[in-house]
Amino acid sequence: MSDSSLGRVPFIVLRHMRTPIIVLICVYAVAMLGMVLVPGLPDANGETAYMSFFHAFYFLAYTATTTGFGELPTPFSNAQRVWAIVCLYISVVTWLYAVGKIISLLRNPHLQSAFAEEKFIRAVSKKSNDYYLVCGFGDTGSLLLRGMTDAGLSAVVIDEDYERIKALDLRDYPTKVLGLCADATVPRYLIDAGIERSKCVGVLILSNDEEANLKVAVSARILRPDIKIICRSSSSENEGEILAVGGDTHVVDPFRVFASYLSMMIYNPTIQTLNEWMSGTPGAVLDRNICPLKGGKWILCGHGRMGSIVYQKLSAKGIDIVVVEPEAKNIEAIVDHAVLGRANVENLKKAGLEECVGLIAGTHNDTFNLSMIHQANEVNPALFSIVRQNRHTNEVLFKKANVDFIMQPSLVIARMVLFSLMAPLLRAFFNHLRQVYESDPVKLADITNRLEERVGGASPMIKTYVISQKKMPAVQRKLDRKMAISLGDIYRDPSNREDFLRAVPLVHKRGKVIKVLPLDELVLMPNDELLFCMRPSQKVLFEANVSNKNTLDYLLTGVEPARGSFFRWLEQKEPGLKQ
Repeated sequence: MSDSSLGRVPFIVLRHMRTPIIVLICVYAVAMLGMVLVPGLPDANGETAYMSFFHAFYFLAYTATTTGFGELPTPFSNAQRVWAIVCLYISVVTWLYAVGKIISLLRNPHLQSAFAEEKFIRAVSKKSNDYYLVCGFGDTGSLLLRGMTDAGLSAVVIDEDYERIKALDLRDYPTKVLGLCADATVPRYLIDAGIERSKCVGVLILSNDEEANLKVAVSARILRPDIKIICRSSSSENEGEILAVGGDTHVVDPFRVFASYLSMMIYNPTIQTLNEWMSGTPGAVLDRNICPLKGGKWILCGHGRMGSIVYQKLSAKGIDIVVVEPEAKNIEAIVDHAVLGRANVENLKKAGLEECVGLIAGTHNDTFNLSMIHQANEVNPALFSIVRQNRHTNEVLFKKANVDFIMQPSLVIARMVLFSLMAPLLRAFFNHLRQVYESDPVKLADITNRLEERVGGASPMIKTYVISQKKMPAVQRKLDRKMAISLGDIYRDPSNREDFLRAVPLVHKRGKVIKVLPLDELVLMPNDELLFCMRPSQKVLFEANVSNKNTLDYLLTGVEPARGSFFRWLEQKEPGLKQ
């Protein structure tokens, strides 16, 4: 816990309560002094009695609680009773004033923020598992957090929006997600979130503010030079500055990712189908291409920051594309392939709506995109429509609309970041697929068929495993004893070792050497990284194969090992029993 956060609560309390405390002290001091000075009744010797300071404080203390023990230690004189009446009324008014200040203090947003911050710091300091620090909890952060928690990854969130942080407690995440309402560009909040702890293994910066993202990236690199940073940026200048912080830093450009997805959908539909299937997109299956239209004219509505990247990507693939854009300055470089004006029916017809095969509604306005697609479908019902959904809250409208494919940039980015955390080797797999597609599309079909046959279904699980004592203890022990284990051995079916689990090894990495779709005969070594695609139901069986010594022994030898101490002793005495 930082020193600044430790002192905030006392400082706020003392500053807010300074005046009522001083007033209370002064009122009680004057009241006690009066009680001591006012003469009481004569004592047994006939001398005037005076109250001591202790008795005066005692009298004022119990009357303040409305208990009323009477006149102590002796009956009061009339003068003392008059002064007591004055003291009672003044103290009651003073206490009402002080209590009012206490109530307003408890409602003070700064005090509530300080309490929340200290509670957050204590909770983070108690986390015993690795976690990622997520800066920005908008649509992208929310979708990413859902995927991370479902995959068993832990996260801590910082966001300036109080309502979003408050909503964390209402989400049905598998594990509790800690959140702090704060500005992540302030370094002390990053420290509060535990960025300096070894348990914090990465910082994910996902806000829409380019300058804020850069500030957080620089602060994170200074506070933790070795930490992994993944930052969102849609500006090439800002991207260069972020990458300049050095270390393990990655930049995700939402527009470039969006353009790459569109390009893949049109030019490499099989690869995009694989991508959607591995991402767990509802309804995604391997036996259907998302967009079976490679040839023909396409219309792109919008040529801003995102549209310009989409146009470049598609044009580079040789796709005939016409842009409809209302701003003349945005289409100065592509006048021959553009129509100036809003994307209404008239301008869409000028762009060739009636004979085009596909339309991309890619503006930043969801309502305009939906309206555009609706009008275009009435003119060309056979049109393949791709629409950009900017806000996740509009999901219901987009699902009801007559749209062939919905591209949600926040969801695309969330999936990309999640895959980079869970399966960084997946990039090598898709790079290999693109090369295969360019050289021999038939081989790409063979890969798809293998995944369909061996894994199949919807929403497969993609996970990276490292051969180590922690992740694969049984395999590691065998390798330490110089025993040979092949890749095919570890994902055999324990119920029938002649068969395999519903899993496919996608990538093998040893040092800097990466092999895509490695053969089952590959001999494993310590610290090898393996990327598997499997049915979620097979995860328990696979992890038992690589963690349980007896299970692995059976897969390697075909002999069921003795499990009890007596039978293991008997095997040692009678070696023939092993046969």
